[in-house]
Amino acid sequence: MSENKANVSINADNVDLDGLNPIPASHRTVSVMNYAMMFWSSTIIVQIMVIGLYLMPAGGGVLNFVQTLVVGILSALIITIVMTLNGDAGARYGVPYVMQARLSFGTQGSKIVGFIRSVPAICWNGVCTWIGALALRTVTQQIFGWGNVWVYFIALLIIQSYLSYRGIGTIKGFDATMSIVIFIMLIYFFIVVFASGKVDFTEALAYKGTWGRPFWAGVMGATANYTTVLLNSSDLIRHIKFKDVNNSKGESLFANMFGIIPPWMFMFLAGIIIALATGASDPIEGLVMLSPHPVFGIILLCFIVLAQVTSNLTLNITPVALAFQDTFRVKWRTGVILTAVLSVIVCPWVLYGADFFFVFQNIYSSFLGPICGVMLSDYYIFRKQNINIPELYEGSKYTYKGGFAPTAFIALICGAIISACFFDISWLVGMPSTFVIYTILKKVLPLEKKDEELQGIR
Repeated sequence: MSENKANVSINADNVDLDGLNPIPASHRTVSVMNYAMMFWSSTIIVQIMVIGLYLMPAGGGVLNFVQTLVVGILSALIITIVMTLNGDAGARYGVPYVMQARLSFGTQGSKIVGFIRSVPAICWNGVCTWIGALALRTVTQQIFGWGNVWVYFIALLIIQSYLSYRGIGTIKGFDATMSIVIFIMLIYFFIVVFASGKVDFTEALAYKGTWGRPFWAGVMGATANYTTVLLNSSDLIRHIKFKDVNNSKGESLFANMFGIIPPWMFMFLAGIIIALATGASDPIEGLVMLSPHPVFGIILLCFIVLAQVTSNLTLNITPVALAFQDTFRVKWRTGVILTAVLSVIVCPWVLYGADFFFVFQNIYSSFLGPICGVMLSDYYIFRKQNINIPELYEGSKYTYKGGFAPTAFIALICGAIISACFFDISWLVGMPSTFVIYTILKKVLPLEKKDEELQGIR
């Protein structure tokens, strides 16, 4: 059976933009710039600021200014390239991550990797909401002398869940608008802080630092913040109206570069500046310390709230809601509600802290890196970027052995073990090593090929 060309839908007349079915080019609603602006609003988040702050000596790190800046640049480039490569299935065929995972992991195995992807997304949804609640409490305490972080946490959770509940159209409009507001606030932040004269690069430049293991651990820590997004990049990129879905890598690369690198570096620099100017270990505390007057502080804290909400809409709620649709056969809106409830259960107020921040990222990256390695090898080395869409959704070709692809899970387990042995740089080691392991195993032990032959597919 030959593989189908791109942009084939099994139900092109009744496309659900928030569902699991492929989205054909004729039904896509997001322009390249809309997509980029969605990521502007999603990437301007406190977590990236935290990384820049923690890597500097003032924040407890061991890197100097130049080394920390290079960490930001390298991590942004890695994220951009991998997102473009892994999102090609979404760009060409309009399929979401949980369906794309069936290619390499099987119809049932994809549910497992969907669950693995969903756990950190749920945690980050809670952490982002908690950060926004902390910022709101600071604002209301300054203005009214009162603030309750728990009230704000629940309120923000309800608001962002409602926006997601309304679907991708609402998310696109809200994020695109807020990206402009957030960008203006951030530019204002840099102007005011540099005008204050509190930022001194002398000591940070004179500090020796290191280009060794701590430097690469920094690259890993920064990249790990987006390892979740690297897996499900198809979820959002499948909505872009490309000129030609079969030759979309150029536009896709541009959309990811423009959508990620500028805001990523803005936030990285903001964290570095807070570390240099205040020595604060908490970015929110540092922002308040740098505020020349209460109004400026309130503007900055409102920026934090908006940044956390927009990030959750695209990066943390969307992939989980789609995974729940596939695993539990629920509707998009039910998946959104389940995500909100679970975001409270994971105790984000514990996860948000220097003691847990990088450990938490490294743990889930030990699994997400190998999953990404398997998917990239399978799609580019073995399938040559071709997907049989009807078989993916309704056929038996990707059932493999009881719904699971043995080779993929053997490679995943081996990659996770290797990642654990290099815990502080888990993703940087786990992703490429698993790519190689899966490629070799697929050629030497063609377990899935034997199973396909039994089904009369090849």
